Amino acid sequence: MPRRPPRLPPLMAEFDDDERDAVLAANRAFYRAFNDRDYGSMEQIWASTGAMVCLHPGQGPLHERTAILDSWQGILSHPEAPRVRCVDEWVVGRSGLAIVVCREILANGQLMATNTYARTSEGWRMVGHHSGPVPAVERPTTAASAGAPLPDRRKLH
Repeated sequence: MPRRPPRLPPLMAEFDDDERDAVLAANRAFYRAFNDRDYGSMEQIWASTGAMVCLHPGQGPLHERTAILDSWQGILSHPEAPRVRCVDEWVVGRSGLAIVVCREILANGQLMATNTYARTSEGWRMVGHHSGPVPAVERPTTAASAGAPLPDRRKLH
């Protein structure tokens, strides 16, 4: 007889409003470090050990902390690195693990991001970041915008 997979705890077990607020604070610290070009803060946001992954738009996955932080150092030091505003944060979690899905608003478009956090002895630390393009959103046409071109939403950071 085949074995059943282990039963996971309920999705929200031990994940209350305080935990949700702490995860959102960590997510906002990530975007603050990005916009302030603060590599030291970015380094502190990422977990110091363990499995992790970072997928920048249009790039292959990075799995080693050193490679991930090298990629962020390159982005943060680039003179044309975009400013990113995080909106529509949605959090789901369970004890010790949380995922934030949000929109990243850039000057020339938007992306969707999935940011994964693990609770460590130092608090919530990032163990995953995946950002990618958002399909164009159909909007009703008004007389004023009928002839205006839609913005290019394929720009990546």
